[in-house]
Formats: sequence, structure tokens, C-alpha cells
Amino acid sequence: MDDNQLTPAARMPLLVRSQRMAAALSSYARVLTLENRSRRNLYRLAGLAPRARDRAFSILFALCTIVALVIPVSATAIYYAFIASPGFASEVRFVVRSSAPLLSRDRYAGSDVEPKEKIVQDTAVLLNYIGSPAIIQDLDKSLSLRRIFGRSDIDFVSRLPNDATQDELLEYWKKHYTASVNPKSGIVELEVKAYTSKEAHLLVGAVLRLAEAQINNLSSGMWDDLLISTQRDVDSATTEVSALRSKIKEEQNRTGVFDIDLSAESITSVLTGLEASIADLRSRRAALVKSVRVDTPQVAEMDRRLAGLEEQARGLRDRAAGSMNDPSDSLATYSGVFDSLKLDLKMAEGRLESAISDLEKIKLVKSLQLVYIDNFTEPTVPDEAKYPKVVLGMFLNLLCFVGVWGVASGLLLLARKKLD
Repeated sequence: MDDNQLTPAARMPLLVRSQRMAAALSSYARVLTLENRSRRNLYRLAGLAPRARDRAFSILFALCTIVALVIPVSATAIYYAFIASPGFASEVRFVVRSSAPLLSRDRYAGSDVEPKEKIVQDTAVLLNYIGSPAIIQDLDKSLSLRRIFGRSDIDFVSRLPNDATQDELLEYWKKHYTASVNPKSGIVELEVKAYTSKEAHLLVGAVLRLAEAQINNLSSGMWDDLLISTQRDVDSATTEVSALRSKIKEEQNRTGVFDIDLSAESITSVLTGLEASIADLRSRRAALVKSVRVDTPQVAEMDRRLAGLEEQARGLRDRAAGSMNDPSDSLATYSGVFDSLKLDLKMAEGRLESAISDLEKIKLVKSLQLVYIDNFTEPTVPDEAKYPKVVLGMFLNLLCFVGVWGVASGLLLLARKKLD
């Protein structure tokens, strides 16, 4: 019997059931749409085959995993296991010391010449020099870094390129040494890496010698300038002393006085003798006048002799103390001139002596080595390779590759989500 022949009472339950099924399907579709906004999930829930775009993204995810994770990790493992050249590290520990405290206590080599700050500065200069282009040039004079680090038996990753520039060589060198200093003790730890133990040992020894020479060369210019300045002081003091001695000689020739004290002693001795003669002659004249007349020849002769002696005594007194007519022509005046010249000469000779003493001290200090690198441990000759550090290298590379893979995968997921 067809549907047209059904009674309304029989058709109503079928219609209700259809409406109810349609409402349930609509409600279920709304729930699926709210919980799975991606059309791709709807297709999957519906049992439909994935679209071509989804297959493309799956292939991209697989390629990303292979390129960014599997291949790099495998290549790193192969490199560390079969290709990487062993690296040997030579170590040394040393401190920077000064020889200045061992010298005499003066302004050029006293206890305040090499304070702690100077040692700290020298240590900082040493560390800076080890990482500067200057040490590359100095090392090339005795050891060729291009030959040591550019040999063909070194693996292609670690080997220095043949066409490396000076800046690239410096960066390569910085990767093959480490230097650290203890701020409390001032002990410096230096490690140099090479691809044979002998070369590592040679490099450490060369670096120590060059660093010591460099620190000492820093002060050589200062000592050269100081030497020139002190030599100039010696020459100036010598010229001054010669000029004063010449002036004293000229005064001696002009005045006829060689030595004031000797001249004064001589004048005093002669004057004393004259005064004694005058006193004796006066006493004899007084005795003679009592027996003869004053106008007799004997008395007149005594008077002439007495006048001559008194004139001589007056001249000697004027010579010693000066006369009223010419007070400058006297030993007293000469004494002031000579004392002034002798004082100037004494001061000039003192300056000359001090300058000569300083010059000799500077020559002594300049001839000495003022700064020493005292390595209390000898540079080691390594028996086993310290590099590469396989476990650490693999771990760091794995982290790096996982990070790259994560970023690439995240970008792919973001792109797929935007397209959905």
C-alpha cells in the first residue's frame, strides 16, 4: 500500500520522527562546528579523505624534520666521530711581578714606583696584548700561525683557510686561546689550543716571551725620555759650574787674590811685623832724642824709616779693610764677591752631583728588566686531546637544531591554521 493510502494518524508519527532526526542532526552539526572550527577536522570526523593541501603540509612537516633536525644531527655525529681533528691544549699559570722594589729607595725605584695599581695595569695590558693584532705579527716572526693552523691534515671545519685575511686570522686566534685572571691573587691562567701537543707547547712559550717583552717595552720610551732629560740637566749643570769657575779665575786675576783667607793671613802677618818694627823704632828714637838733638842726622834717618813703615802699615790696613777714597779695593769687598761666587759654585756643584747621580741611576734602571712574568707552573705538554668536547658539542648542537626545527614547524603550523 502506497503512502497516499495511509491514514493521517499513521503518517503523523513518521513526520514527527523525521523532524526530530533533522533537529538532532542540525544540533550535532552546530556542536561539531563550535568544537572543531578547522574544516580539515570536520572532514576527518565526517570520514572524508584529506584534501591535497593537507597532504602538502604533511610533506612539508616531514621535510622540515629531515632537513632541520635529522640531517644536521646525523652530520654532527659523523663529524665528531670520524672527521674532527683532535685539539691539544697547553696550560700555564703565572703572575706579573716587578723588580723595582728590589732597587734602592729613591724617586726612580722606591716603594711607591710600582704600586699594586701598576701591576694590575700591566696585567690588563698583557691580556689585551694577547688578543690584539700585534701578537699575530709578533708570532709570525718566529712561528707561522698560517702554517700551524692551516695544515691539510686538519679537518676542513677547524682548518684556517689559506686565503684568510689578517682580521680573520685574529678572530681564529681568539678562538684558540683562553686567558683569565683572578682579581684577588692576580694569577693569570692561559690556555692555548693547537692540533699537536708540541705546537700547543711552543705557542704558549712564545706568547709568554712576547708578552713579557711587550710590557717592558711600554716603559722603555719613558725611560729614554727621562734619560735624555737627565743628561740635559747634567750638561746644563756642567756648563754652569765651568762658567762659575772661569768667573772666579777672572776675579782672582783682576784682584790678584787667590784665596781670601790666605791673603788675609799674609796681610795680618806682615802688618803685625810692621807694627812691631814701628814700635821698636819709636822706642829707639825716643831713647836717642834724650841724648842728642832732634835735628841730628840719626834722628832724621829714624823719622824717615818710621814714616815709611807707617805708610806701609797704612797701605796694608787699607788693603784689608779699604780706604776712604776707594773702599771697593779691599779684602773685605773681595771677600763678599768671592763668597758669593763660591756659594753659587757650591750650589752648582751640588746640582751637578745630583744630576750625575740621577743619570747613573736611570742608566742602571734602564739596563734592568723591570717587569717579569713569573710562571709558577711550566707550560704543559698535553698527552691527550682536550678538544673537541663531543658530549657538550652534541648537546649544544642538538639544542640549536631542535630550536631551528621548532621555529620552522611553528611557522608551518601557523600558516596551515591561517589557511584553515
